[in-house]
Amino acid sequence: MKVVVTGPYSAGKSKIIHHITNGACINVERNGTTIAMDHGLADLDGLKVFLFGTPGLLRFRTMRKILSEGADGIIFVVDSVDPESDARAKLFFREIAFFLPGVPCIVAANKQDLEASRPVDLLRKSMPFLAGLPVIPCSAETGMNIDSMVRTLLYLTMMQWSSVFSKLAEYSGNSDGLSKMMDDLNIPREQAVGYLRRFELRKLVEVDVGDERFVVREAVKPLLEDPVLVMRK
Repeated sequence: MKVVVTGPYSAGKSKIIHHITNGACINVERNGTTIAMDHGLADLDGLKVFLFGTPGLLRFRTMRKILSEGADGIIFVVDSVDPESDARAKLFFREIAFFLPGVPCIVAANKQDLEASRPVDLLRKSMPFLAGLPVIPCSAETGMNIDSMVRTLLYLTMMQWSSVFSKLAEYSGNSDGLSKMMDDLNIPREQAVGYLRRFELRKLVEVDVGDERFVVREAVKPLLEDPVLVMRK
């Protein structure tokens, strides 16, 4: 699944990606500030999670737009310590909501390991634009709640695609799997093929030439059948 990690500079996006991927990531930065992107790959119960971290300086809007395209989920990182970053967070939130309307989003209230960190209820009062979103207190430094945060986002993302995922799992390996999925979901072939292409890139399925037959990777098939499994460690 493709997850974009965004938010204002110095909120801790790079460190969060580094923790999620166990260091299997790259960072294009200058003087400690990301100027292009972070990118990493994590494996969670066989599910491939492709993470793209955006630069936190306002002038890199075009790069953030490019990195956000096609994302399945959003980790929006806020600084729990610095109240002055709240106004910047509002600008970035409006931007990502414009780039990815309707995409599941979870808020990482980072730096909760520090004494000056603000609790979630105070953060919500300071940043009312976060209303309705899950806000998870976490620390990229210590790893506190990072795993549960990622699992929660993946669950929300997979639930959004649950009708498609259930059909992928049901018709995996069938010689006429694409046609059956089209009939059950009442969608045209172009849309069904688009789903296959999307989830082939995300390493969920393998698609035969001609697109009619597809096979779900065995490691992820239980998750597609029952997304709640991703919440269980």
